[in-house]
Amino acid sequence: MKHSLLFAASWVGLSLACAGVAGAADETSVDSVLAKYVTASGGKAALEKVSSRVTKVKIESEAFGPSEGQIFSSAPNKIRSHIDLANSGSMDEGFDGTVAWTKSPWQELRAKAGDELAKAKRDAEFSRILHFKTVYPGLVLKGTEKVGDEEANVLESKPSATSKERFWFSAKSGLLVRQDSEFEGGQGTVTVSVLPQDYKAFDGINYPNTLKMKVSTGGQSFEFTMRFLEIQHNVKIEEAKFAKPAA
Repeated sequence: MKHSLLFAASWVGLSLACAGVAGAADETSVDSVLAKYVTASGGKAALEKVSSRVTKVKIESEAFGPSEGQIFSSAPNKIRSHIDLANSGSMDEGFDGTVAWTKSPWQELRAKAGDELAKAKRDAEFSRILHFKTVYPGLVLKGTEKVGDEEANVLESKPSATSKERFWFSAKSGLLVRQDSEFEGGQGTVTVSVLPQDYKAFDGINYPNTLKMKVSTGGQSFEFTMRFLEIQHNVKIEEAKFAKPAA
């Protein structure tokens, strides 16, 4: 169970990509929060220069031991993750723009469907930050809440009757400081909470260097930390990288 939970969180973490320091905000609204987020990320021009990304990650978890891997992302909406677990083999997951799939030593290759497929598609959106209202329909401002000591504006979207996405953006900086996701997975309701921390700039775009994650489903939950070791932009990635394997 825990191994499939890591899959549920890994793409959420990657999709959090981008935020930095922004200027003064207008009167708070969904549009003003998102505009500040674009500025905080490094700006529209910097984001539009990037069409692919390869990220090396390290995962720290008592359940898995020290693990490392790579996540490949390509515009407009393709993603693939490969994680080598300590003494346990590897876990792979992909989305080719249409089909989402997952495979691990504890789970045979399977395609995703329903909420799980829709969630994979949202998380794979390469330019999410520039198209937030399209990726997350019906966004509403839910007021302000504290994340640690930081005041944050909360946006919420309900992409389906059984899924929900909530985002906390720092009222001061525009940083995305928390994201909670809820959706129906292969083993029931999945909830994922991600805390992005320690932002750093790569090619003018700001990324959280550390992601603190908590995942729950089927009455079980666990926590782990994902650290970004290296980020490369505009790397050529073969289309076959994202395709669902034959077996």
